[in-house]
Amino acid sequence: MSDSAAGTTLTITFGPAQIAAIDAWIARHEDPKPTREDAVCQLIAGRLGAEEGHPSTVIPGFVTGRDIV
Repeated sequence: MSDSAAGTTLTITFGPAQIAAIDAWIARHEDPKPTREDAVCQLIAGRLGAEEGHPSTVIPGFVTGRDIV
């Protein structure tokens, strides 16, 4: 993991089922389709409620039923 002016870089390993799910999510979008990197960022931001213009609803150290999947 490294920090840069643009943000923090994370190296994450996904299994075949996770890659297939990401690729299926990408396939549902119109051209130009997002890259896998962009797709993962959008999926995470949406799940955390941190989409552009909306602050995150996640409180560090506080787990709610919504966080348990």
